[in-house]
Amino acid sequence: MEESQIIELANKKIIDFAESQNPKVWHQMTMDWNWDSEYNFLDWLINNPKTDRATILMIYWKSSPSHGFKNKILLEERYTNNFYNNQNIYFNPKDDEGDDWTEYNKDGAFEIPKIMFTLLEGEHIEYPNGYIEGIPEKLFYEIEELYE
Repeated sequence: MEESQIIELANKKIIDFAESQNPKVWHQMTMDWNWDSEYNFLDWLINNPKTDRATILMIYWKSSPSHGFKNKILLEERYTNNFYNNQNIYFNPKDDEGDDWTEYNKDGAFEIPKIMFTLLEGEHIEYPNGYIEGIPEKLFYEIEELYE
């Protein structure tokens, strides 16, 4: 199997898993996600109106918005216009498990709308156990076996 086919199959497995889960699990996956991965899970979340606003805000900040990224404008527009209308999870871009994402993004070339700095109240979600790079261990190893 060619690498492009493996990536396509891996993407399907990850999205199939995500579709069977709830926004809390999606948030946990995002917390541990490998931002350099070729898997399109983050794009799936960005295009899913059921994604919690906290998860979207986390994606936004971890993607270095002051330096620009492919979905920056789209996320800002959708976030501002309430495309994501679920907000049940806590997220603070100034204190995400000790990281102040707003500090890392001060000196960039791109402006950040004030709404993106908002602390979101809600359920505090624990960092996931049993995940590797944002993917549940069992699924991660299934995907790894595809490469062998």
